[in-house]
Amino acid sequence: MKLSELFGPTLRKAPTNAETKSYQLMARGGYIRAADNGNFVTLPLATRSLNKLRARIRHEMESRGGQEIGAHANIAQLASGNIQSYKELPQILYSFDETEQEAHPRLGLFGAAHSPSISIHVLAESEETQIKFQKMVASIIEDFFDKLDLDAKETDCGGKAFIAENAGVDYIHCTQCDYLDTQEFARRSKSALSAEDARELEKVVTPDAHTIEALATLLNIPKEKTAKAVFMTATIDGEEKLVFAILRGDMDLSEAKLISALKASDLRPATDSEISAVGAVPGYASPVGIKGVLVIVDDLIPQSTNLVAGANEAGFHLRNVNYERDYTANIVTDLALAKAGDNCPKCNSPLVAAEGIELVGTSPAQPADDATYTDENGKGQPTWVSSWTVDLGRIFAAVAESHNDKYGMILPPTIAPYDIHLVWLPSKKIDTRSDAEDIYLNLTNTGFTVLFDDRDARAGTKFNDADLIGCPVRITVGERTLEEDSVEIKMRAENDKALIEIDDIANYVLENL
Repeated sequence: MKLSELFGPTLRKAPTNAETKSYQLMARGGYIRAADNGNFVTLPLATRSLNKLRARIRHEMESRGGQEIGAHANIAQLASGNIQSYKELPQILYSFDETEQEAHPRLGLFGAAHSPSISIHVLAESEETQIKFQKMVASIIEDFFDKLDLDAKETDCGGKAFIAENAGVDYIHCTQCDYLDTQEFARRSKSALSAEDARELEKVVTPDAHTIEALATLLNIPKEKTAKAVFMTATIDGEEKLVFAILRGDMDLSEAKLISALKASDLRPATDSEISAVGAVPGYASPVGIKGVLVIVDDLIPQSTNLVAGANEAGFHLRNVNYERDYTANIVTDLALAKAGDNCPKCNSPLVAAEGIELVGTSPAQPADDATYTDENGKGQPTWVSSWTVDLGRIFAAVAESHNDKYGMILPPTIAPYDIHLVWLPSKKIDTRSDAEDIYLNLTNTGFTVLFDDRDARAGTKFNDADLIGCPVRITVGERTLEEDSVEIKMRAENDKALIEIDDIANYVLENL
């Protein structure tokens, strides 16, 4: 490809609203341009790079028996209509799709409203087979990231995320064991209080103790000896229900965990009138003695004895409230919001806050009751299904974010749009153009992809553009080198340059690419 014919020029300056390094570099390098409604146009350079990624994934999937389907599909429904017997399982299906997400245009491809992606699905006859094939898919994805030289960390749910400043999503990270998850779903180590015998309930006067902090101060107790009640209204199966979420007083509620546990479609804070309608008193409420509400407690509550909770009477609390004896819950699960400074659930080291972006999302393996097959005994069994979504747009941005210097991107061969950036330097003394043309043709005929800068421009301009675009190899053809029947070759990731004879160009590039 001749650079004079390439659509999408490099830019001297990044867009003023570009907050991430990747957006700045990809815009300046002529890879992307902002469109409307939070979308981005991938220019020819980026499109070539994304196509290389697609080709890599297609090769890896098909070499392991994967089959491509035409578009994003309801995989359980597809399996139901096309798999009848255990002899037709297992199957790996994949498709090239486009994910839709909340737009954050200032983040570039990290925040694009629509992003090119790959969906991978495993259909299996049993959980054991699922586990085997899940490991195979995980190894494909791991190898994919290795070839990109990309430090994508595994999340607690089995996906992959990239940690970077201004990446847009809050994560909780353990730098000791590499535990990682989004803050809304991250876990934390929980320590039960010292064991105590359950004591009798005692109502105590607590005027103006509307908060956990005020209550703990008034009664001179640590916050972990209190029970925090959070009142929410959740929409479950189209119906609004009042929910009492109970945590220990030293913890905060993760609304995302609550939504997940309830399988709710919507969640909002309950109003005072909704709380009062069930006989509870805002500021002094608890599930003790209350009926007709959905109670969900954090999994540390059953291990916490003799807590202080609301008495459902203004100005009063109850000492020595104990789970099971004084109230029970519909659901017991982890509800606590993990924060920096909490301890890691795996190694107990302090957790830190970080920003990042999900690159690979997963759906855990589970039996699909609406997709059954007939086993070897003639009985109907549910097909086990698991899925992955690999976001290629975000992966490209993550590579740009981590592979660069002050001059531009330094792209690994796996993702670079061209193997070689061939720079022709005009001369008034000799015909350097014809030699550059010959080298261009020889390299392309050898099998390399080459971006040929054939413009009649200054050397500094050409070198700057080559650095911005970031192809792995830069070959310069000019008067000085041709006098020695050679060219100058510089690997983008290195500072050194080599003078290589024209006949040895291909071998040198093969050895160093």
